[in-house]
Amino acid sequence: MNQKVVTVSSNSTLRSCAQLMAAKKIGSVIVKDGKKTVGILTEQDLARKVVAQGIDADESVVAQLMARKIVTIMPQDDIYTAMVRMGKYNIKHLPVMKGEDLVGILTIKDIMHANPALLEKMNIGR
Repeated sequence: MNQKVVTVSSNSTLRSCAQLMAAKKIGSVIVKDGKKTVGILTEQDLARKVVAQGIDADESVVAQLMARKIVTIMPQDDIYTAMVRMGKYNIKHLPVMKGEDLVGILTIKDIMHANPALLEKMNIGR
């Protein structure tokens, strides 16, 4: 898991989030209002919802597009649990939560770098 999670507020513009993701070379940002984690926005959301539908990225804010129901794991969960959850929900980014606190994020890329053979077994990430 990566403990340096990039976060934005729900009133950030979609363009600023896209630029941040590009600059940091990441595929998602976690949305926080104050200390509370309230959503996730992925590059797939930006491509499918903003670009494909012609939404104005300068005028629209993250709250309008983010996924509010976040699938998470806990720090003590193993890699298998994470992969099953990713497969079940067809997602590539799992925030790691300790109670209400965001402590990291695990991505399909993290798993791929750690053990590519696991992905082949689970048929995830395709």
